[in-house]
Amino acid sequence: MLTIRSLAASALACAFLSANPSLVAADYTVKADAASTVQGSWDGWGTSLCWWANVFGDRADIADALFTLNETVAVDGAGDIPGLGFNIARYNIGGSSSNVVDDSGTEVAMKTSENMPAFKFMESFWLDWMSKDAASTSWNWKADAKQRAMLTLANQRGANQLEAFSNSPPWWMTNNRATAGGADGKKDNLQEWNHDEFVLYLATVVSKAKSDWGIKFTFVEPFNEPSETWWEFPGKQEGCHFSVDTQQTILPLLRKQLDALELQDVAIATSDENSATEALHTLDTMSGNADVMGSFEKVNTHGYQGLEAYRGPDRGGLRDLTKKLMKSLWDSEYGEKDATGLTMAESIGLDINEMGVSGFVYWQALDSGGWGLIQSNPGDKWIGTPNPKYYVMAQYSRHVRPGMQILASDDAKTVLGYDSAEKLLVVVTVNMGDAQTVTFDLASFAAVAGPINAWTTETSGKGALHKASTVKATGKSFSAAFPAGSVMTFEIEGVTLAA
Repeated sequence: MLTIRSLAASALACAFLSANPSLVAADYTVKADAASTVQGSWDGWGTSLCWWANVFGDRADIADALFTLNETVAVDGAGDIPGLGFNIARYNIGGSSSNVVDDSGTEVAMKTSENMPAFKFMESFWLDWMSKDAASTSWNWKADAKQRAMLTLANQRGANQLEAFSNSPPWWMTNNRATAGGADGKKDNLQEWNHDEFVLYLATVVSKAKSDWGIKFTFVEPFNEPSETWWEFPGKQEGCHFSVDTQQTILPLLRKQLDALELQDVAIATSDENSATEALHTLDTMSGNADVMGSFEKVNTHGYQGLEAYRGPDRGGLRDLTKKLMKSLWDSEYGEKDATGLTMAESIGLDINEMGVSGFVYWQALDSGGWGLIQSNPGDKWIGTPNPKYYVMAQYSRHVRPGMQILASDDAKTVLGYDSAEKLLVVVTVNMGDAQTVTFDLASFAAVAGPINAWTTETSGKGALHKASTVKATGKSFSAAFPAGSVMTFEIEGVTLAA
C-alpha cells in the first residue's frame, strides 16, 4: 500500500535527485585499503535525549528501538522495525525552573520565553543561590523525571558511552535570569561571579547520577554552540554564549571540581561548536594553554556546516589538529530535514573518512518535518512511523559496532568496519543517484572467505526498507546492484588482514 509516509518520502527523494543531476552516475569500483586505518576503535552511535525524552522518556518500547539490537521492535504505528543498537546517550543537564525565590522580600523568578515550547523546558536541579548543599531545599532531585528515565532505560540496554551536557546554566546564574538566551547574543550570559557555581552544578549532577541513579557518565560537556551569537532572549530553546576566553576559564575549573568530588574517571568534552570551522578556531585558540588542554580529552563538533555543498573548508584541519593534540573527535550533534536519509548517509561517510570522527550522534531521534528518525511531534505527544532515515541509520549502527577498526578505501562515501576477533568486515555504501552496480575490490586483505550477507534500504518509500539477502564473491571481490537512492550493508566473514 502506498501510504502518506511513502509518498512524502518518494517526493523528497525525487526532489533531492532532481536538484542534483550530477548524482546520475555510472557503475564504479570501490578499492579497500586494508593497510590504512581511519580509526583504531570506533566509539559508537547515539542520540541526544533532549528534547524528545522530556516527553517520551518513560517509553520502554522507544528505548528498545533506539538502544537494542533486537531484530524487531514495535513502536506505536510501526510493528516490525529493527533496533538501532545505539550505545551513546547524551543527557541534557537543564537550567530552567518555575520556582519563585524570596530574595529579602523581593520575589525573583526565571524570565520565561513565549517562544520556547514546554517540551524544550529542561528542568534544573539547583533552584536558587541560597545553598550549595545538594541535600538542601535549594536543590530538587525529583526534577527532569522523564529524561532521567530514558537515560536509565538506555543504560540498561547497553548504552555505555553516556555524556552529560549543558545548553544553559541555571537561570539564576545568568545575567538576565533567563535560559532562552541573553540580552545580547555577543556577550557571555553566565555571570562572572557564578563560574564556580556553574561547574559545581555540573559536577554535582554527575556525582548524584553515580551515587543515586546508578549512572556513570563517561563525559561531561559544559557548552553547546558557545561561540554563536544567536542565543538571544526570547529564544526558542535554552542557549548561552560563552567567549573562548570564558571557555578556557571554565574548563580547568570543571576539571578541578570533578576531581574534588572523586570523579577522576569522568572526562571533559568541549566545545560542541556549531561547525567544524568554529570548532577548529576554538581548539586552535585553546591549544596554546597547557592547563586548558590538560583538562579535557574529547573534542565535540556539530555537523550543521554546508550540507550542500558538503561540508565546509576546515574539516581536514580539525581532524589534523585533534590528532596532533591527541584528542578524540565526535560529531556530537547531527541533524537535517531529509527524511530519506540520503543526506545523512553521505554525511556519515564523509564525517568518518574525511573528518576522522570516532562517534556519530543524531540530534533528535523523534521529531517532525523529516528531522526525526521516527516521525513525531513531541509538542502534542504524537508518534508516527519511522522515516526511511531510520532504516538508513540501522545500516550503519547495527553493523559498524563499537570497538571495530575503521579501515580506508578510495571512496569517502563508503565506511569499512573490521572486527579482527570475528574476522568480520563490514562495508556500508550509499548510492545517491540512479540504480548502478558497485564492485568492491578487497585484494588488499590476506583472505576473503565469505559468506557475504547483505541488507538494503531503498529511500524512495516504494521499495524495501530493510531487506536481507546474500551476495557471492569472486575471489577477493564482489559486486552488488544498488537500487536508486539506496544504502547497502555487507558483512563479509572470514576476512583477515595481511600479516
